[in-house]
Amino acid sequence: MDDRDQELNDALQALAQVYIAKLPAKLAEIETSAQRFQADPTDRENFIVLHRLLHTMAGSAGTFGFPDVGDQARDLEVRLKNYISGETWDTALHNNFGLQINHFLQETKIVHESALAAKSELASSVGVAVNDQADAPIPPEKKLILWADDVDQENKDIIQILQQFAFDIQHVQDLPELELAVQTQRPALLVLNVDFKDHAFAGLNEIMRLKENAVELPPILFTSKTNNFECRLRAVRSGAEAFFLKPLDILALTERIEEIFDRHNPRHFRIMIIDDDVDLAQYYSRVLQGAGMVTEVLNNPECVLEKMAHFRPELILMDVYMPDCDGVELSRVIRQDISYLDVPIVFLSSENNLQKQIAAVKVGADDFLSKPISPELLISSLTTRAERYRALRTLVMRDGLTGLFNHSAIKEDLIAKMSSASRSVSAVSVAMIDLDNFKLVNDTYGHQIGDQVLRTLSHLLKQRLRKSDVVGRYGGEEFIVIFPNTTAEGAKIVLDKVRLAFYQIHHIAEKGEFCVGFSAGIADSRQTTSPDDLLSIADAALYRAKHSGKNQIVLGDQQS
Repeated sequence: MDDRDQELNDALQALAQVYIAKLPAKLAEIETSAQRFQADPTDRENFIVLHRLLHTMAGSAGTFGFPDVGDQARDLEVRLKNYISGETWDTALHNNFGLQINHFLQETKIVHESALAAKSELASSVGVAVNDQADAPIPPEKKLILWADDVDQENKDIIQILQQFAFDIQHVQDLPELELAVQTQRPALLVLNVDFKDHAFAGLNEIMRLKENAVELPPILFTSKTNNFECRLRAVRSGAEAFFLKPLDILALTERIEEIFDRHNPRHFRIMIIDDDVDLAQYYSRVLQGAGMVTEVLNNPECVLEKMAHFRPELILMDVYMPDCDGVELSRVIRQDISYLDVPIVFLSSENNLQKQIAAVKVGADDFLSKPISPELLISSLTTRAERYRALRTLVMRDGLTGLFNHSAIKEDLIAKMSSASRSVSAVSVAMIDLDNFKLVNDTYGHQIGDQVLRTLSHLLKQRLRKSDVVGRYGGEEFIVIFPNTTAEGAKIVLDKVRLAFYQIHHIAEKGEFCVGFSAGIADSRQTTSPDDLLSIADAALYRAKHSGKNQIVLGDQQS
């Protein structure tokens, strides 16, 4: 168990101890409400409160290590729900329900006393199971790529381009060398020609042979000139991560490689948790944070729209029963705003009534999970939903050619970044970039090569800039980079390194190799608080860069 896992377990155990400490007060609330119910069964406000208290206990008790308490609370909740729904109770049924409540309270008090006497045992029961054998992120120095294919000019050119993107490539020339390299050098990735040395399926057959001999293999990308179902199916059965047809789309290949290298990094999905049970909400928050997610906990539904505007959640996790506003009603409020029509809403509740679940789905809920839920299932369920949301948002907000933010998305992000900067009194810089002599590239080498140049620059910008920097395609050969918490001077230093690296890349075409530069103008929020004005200042600086020699970066003039 690494330090991060231990920290999470410690945090969850601490939350369990807080729950144990608060349990007597929660039982006292239930007892008071139950006594009022016995005294006046017609007091609707009171028995609604009692139902909510039992519902909360049913969901939280199992989570914090008291499954029997949770089950008993759920049985009582279901009985009371039937009464609320119109079931007629005579005096005997009322008295029987009162006896059940009292029995439940007494049993739970005994469980609580036992828990106090065995804190360490209870704390260990609510931790997250950790697989010590889980794959660790591949350190940068081990990101070796074996390139198993013929030694020809085409492969040499591709390897040269990949090396310019800072990949460590080793060209493997035959199958015995491939087996030795896999076993002794432990590569991070294998790129293998299906028909190695022009022998049909030789590469695929070699992979199957190595697997049969229990040789540990890295992720594999297959390349091939053959585009038929049999070839692709055999590649899948061999464990292919991807299949690329020749001639290779180098940028698509590069992006797939980086996606594989990046898969062990946390995805940092933004999850909003809405639950009036403070302890339970904090528990879920720590579990999700332990999986690398970013959480925002909200105990008061009235603030939901304001919080969503700032946090921009990629998924909402909420309880069904909350005071003043239940989950179904809150879903309707959220869906009234067209900005949040596609944000996944997942209900997490001890509610097991099918009709209630159907009602939740009708108002736009995407899933319904039952309390208590294991940390592993919670993480897995939310990750799947958030990944799908992010992928769909990418299709809408991304430029089809480069995969960068499109014009409207990058402007929207600039507005958000400048708003955040004004609240935190920090600077945000924006750079406008334009490829030099790009029309000449298209006219000389063709638009397909021109598109490759655009994708190469977009990939280099994503690769060389910080994770917090945002890159977008503004249109044509123009790009925008947003640098949060950075002055224009600081952004210029960073972007200038990218400019020099891009100018050194040799683009390959039928008419020969060529290099392309870019010019840029940079401004920052110390000059103006208006996003449109900031873009205008950066654009004016770009104009000066283009008309004073190109292949350079110019800072925008300070505004009075």
